[in-house]
Amino acid sequence: MPRPDELLNQLGGARYLTIMDLTKGYWQVLLDADARLKSAFITPLGLYEYLTLPFGLKGAPPTFQRLVDQLLRGMESFAVAYIDDICVFSQTWEDHVFQVRQVLDRLQGAGLTVKVEKCKVGMAEVSYLGHRVGSGRLKPEPAKVEVIRDWPAPHTKKQVQAFIGMAGYY
Repeated sequence: MPRPDELLNQLGGARYLTIMDLTKGYWQVLLDADARLKSAFITPLGLYEYLTLPFGLKGAPPTFQRLVDQLLRGMESFAVAYIDDICVFSQTWEDHVFQVRQVLDRLQGAGLTVKVEKCKVGMAEVSYLGHRVGSGRLKPEPAKVEVIRDWPAPHTKKQVQAFIGMAGYY
């Protein structure tokens, strides 16, 4: 799995950013016959196998990440992905239009689709992986910082652990 901080550092200086969210995530990945057997589960109505990669399997995130990384191979200088969230970043509008087209062509060739309502195209600043990036800046989402700031003071070990887990990302 890629490190979010490394992905975010690549985006901060970009002038134009486009984000895309792949629709139905893992369900767009067909399982081969061997993998289907391994995904079998029993119900009172019988034995069933998944035909597509289900959510909840331990290997699902790295499998999907590997697929997206293979699709974007050769485009690392202008496109990054964290699981199903893809970001295209460029310095000029002409390059950006060309590069977004290249990414969309690869997605189409692989039979993957994006959620149009979640796409942001040609933006100076976008929200990506819980941060605001672009225009030479990288900063946490204000709403996420507010949640951390307003978190009640922890009084137990478990509450301290929960707070550290949440705040540690930033």
